[in-house]
Amino acid sequence: MTTKDWQVSPLFTLLSGLPLQISDGGVDNSRSGQNQDRPNVVLPWNQTTPSDQTLKEWFNQAAFAVQPIGTFGNLGRNAIYGPGSISLDVAISRRFTLPKERFKLEARSDFFNIMNHGNWSNPTTSITSSTFGQITTFGSPRIIQMALKLFF
Repeated sequence: MTTKDWQVSPLFTLLSGLPLQISDGGVDNSRSGQNQDRPNVVLPWNQTTPSDQTLKEWFNQAAFAVQPIGTFGNLGRNAIYGPGSISLDVAISRRFTLPKERFKLEARSDFFNIMNHGNWSNPTTSITSSTFGQITTFGSPRIIQMALKLFF
């Protein structure tokens, strides 16, 4: 079997977690009119190590409390980071010359997240949510698409 005219295009992506904005649920306790208030930190929230982080507790939920009316929360902006992600995407294609040399046919397959690695989504960041600090969804599973393209 010949490997003539085959093309393989791998794409490996390794991302660290994105910064998260913990919110007080859209309540305007600061009375600033922005609805982007952050809660107060009442306990150490960063005591969990990456090996202790779970789907049910990405960070210490008890460490945050809604700030008093007329004040801004003391939690810093982008203080917490979500989970990272790993993905391997591969495209494989081959161009065939048809009996009339003017025509060519390209067969292509695209594999997204070919290793089917479970990438966690970000945890819920609204302090008023019943799932605050929990990860309830995952990223995309393995997706495969195939196509034929005729050149004339």
